[in-house]
Amino acid sequence: MSTEFLKKWNKINKKNVSIICNANKKLSNVEYFNSVIYQIYSNMLFKIIRNELVICKPSSIMGNYSFIKYCNMDNTDTTNHYLLSNGVTIRGNNINGKKDKFGDEYVYNTTECIEKKGKKFNRFRNILNRYKNTYSKTGYTNEIDEVVNKWSIKNKSKHQIKLLKVIKEYLNLVTITRVYYNDIIIGFSIVENINNNNGVIIQRLINPDVINDIIEPNILIHYHDCINNPNKYLNIGAGRTKNIKNAKHKLRPCKMLKINRKVSDIKLSKKEWFIIKENII
Repeated sequence: MSTEFLKKWNKINKKNVSIICNANKKLSNVEYFNSVIYQIYSNMLFKIIRNELVICKPSSIMGNYSFIKYCNMDNTDTTNHYLLSNGVTIRGNNINGKKDKFGDEYVYNTTECIEKKGKKFNRFRNILNRYKNTYSKTGYTNEIDEVVNKWSIKNKSKHQIKLLKVIKEYLNLVTITRVYYNDIIIGFSIVENINNNNGVIIQRLINPDVINDIIEPNILIHYHDCINNPNKYLNIGAGRTKNIKNAKHKLRPCKMLKINRKVSDIKLSKKEWFIIKENII
């Protein structure tokens, strides 16, 4: 493995985020990890290799060291082969390999949802007719923090609090939809605008206070989210558990984006892993 390859990877931050955003404008199939905000939250790195943008993440789990290319930037087969030959695991919707552990990603057509035509959207129409006093507003307010804090207490997790902290540093990249019923916030959804045709739903939470009072609040949030993001395909990521898969399927995806991964035959050593970490720009 080339020592030179391991050095001078760039941490994604405000100084260079425009490089990623400009590259995202050219993408047609957008994966969940094409979200710049999630890349920053996950401490991903980038480097220009053979005039191509490559985004990877170093990982260490129980003594196993890996370097994974986490999203498709339309890299050529030549570059992917070069990455594999340097110990990088590659993943994406254009990779021939095993099914990725995160599973297929759910993609929604906002126009299709807004029109809600046909048997596919029977449930949407029923829920919207049941809660006719539902409306939405856009933009960030402290109500977002209140919902996140309540959700975090109920689920005994700080993951969403940490994610929202990063999102608030990049509000210029997102569209925020807050949904109300009888003036009570049901929940919210935050879409990162990847390009003119695609977005990634990076955070969507239901207010725990309404769960026992409103049937299918996720449908109400999703519908208004689509209204506020017209003519787009929204990727909400994969579903790793049965309950999450069922919830995402109920929102009627237009397609499932199949993500595969191919593991390099070359093992990354502890020394090589630390060369990456110690030489980040």
